[in-house]
Amino acid sequence: MKPTYQDALAYYGVNGAHPGGLALTKTLLEQELITAATKILDAGCGTGQTSAYIKKNYPCHVTSIDYHPTMIKRAMSRFKKEQLSISLFQGSLEKLPFADNSFDIILVESVLIFTNWKKSLSELKRVLRPNGVLLASEMTSERKLSPNEQYNMSSVYGIEKVLTEQEWINDIQEAGFTSVEVKVSHSVFSHLLNAPEIDEEGLDLNVPGNADMENKLMEHSHILYAYGNIVGYRVYRAIC
Repeated sequence: MKPTYQDALAYYGVNGAHPGGLALTKTLLEQELITAATKILDAGCGTGQTSAYIKKNYPCHVTSIDYHPTMIKRAMSRFKKEQLSISLFQGSLEKLPFADNSFDIILVESVLIFTNWKKSLSELKRVLRPNGVLLASEMTSERKLSPNEQYNMSSVYGIEKVLTEQEWINDIQEAGFTSVEVKVSHSVFSHLLNAPEIDEEGLDLNVPGNADMENKLMEHSHILYAYGNIVGYRVYRAIC
């Protein structure tokens, strides 16, 4: 079986795979009120880069969850090495293992689109406290894609479709969020021109070479270049 895009990210330990990387995450967090009483969920934590940053820079409780077993191992290793007290869970955003009203802020960084996002949004709403904040950075199309364009995107990423900004807003509101604000808006090309990423950490070069994994990352690069003016990302801030 060919690896998925998530398999390739996990294999090479790609940090900050979401557009904007950790630099964007830092900016978004600076705009939120975070105290010792704040409970934050990093939903789809990957290697744990964002969770570790939050725990080292804010006096709050951090919980992390990811579905991919390799990502869980990498996050666990990071938290142990850096001696960080972070609650780590393996599980799906579509069925979160948390009680209702558990968190004040939830970060979702390029994760929802790889799930049944309507189920995931409903679950995120459930575990957020009243007036809690959802910060979701998600792949977004600049216009409605043609069937062929959707097929090509689905083939690379294993997703159902790429949503437009309005489709994301509609689905977030349908999940029960009272307000939705677009904090950041870029196509792939405008992002490269206006908000260049700084890769704070490189790939894990200690893993053996794997042609299938490398090809999947190359497919990712090629399709973003081909569709760089019609596909991008948005950061959605929603209130519970």
